[in-house]
Amino acid sequence: MLNENDIISAICDYLERIEGYVIVQKLGTTQKGIDIIAKHPEQPGRLLIEAKGGTSSRDGSNRYGKEYTETQVFDRVSKGFFTVTKMLVECKDNDDVALACPDTVTFRKYLNQIKPALDKLGIKVFLVKEDRTVNCL
Repeated sequence: MLNENDIISAICDYLERIEGYVIVQKLGTTQKGIDIIAKHPEQPGRLLIEAKGGTSSRDGSNRYGKEYTETQVFDRVSKGFFTVTKMLVECKDNDDVALACPDTVTFRKYLNQIKPALDKLGIKVFLVKEDRTVNCL
């Protein structure tokens, strides 16, 4: 199961290798702020990404290495939605905002329920599989 640091790493790799972005900021779970800030050399603005993992990244915690329960996934999606909408309000005009999550049945269940709202707000969703491949919702 991918934790938040795994999601951040996979998204940064994808953005650099596949999409041609330069990573301006890459934070870990112990740091505060926007998880990923990326800049494409041919596009105005930045891409701001909030990441959520599918398990705890803290060694020794009760959920370390264990997949989150459905209730915990709901909590992660809810908090992620709140964070990206807050980022959208605070970002500059040319910035884009995205949410990155593990590509699991449970994460998809809750993300699909809010996809119309995400689309209306122009918020992208990146999904990361266990093999670290990245797709968009």
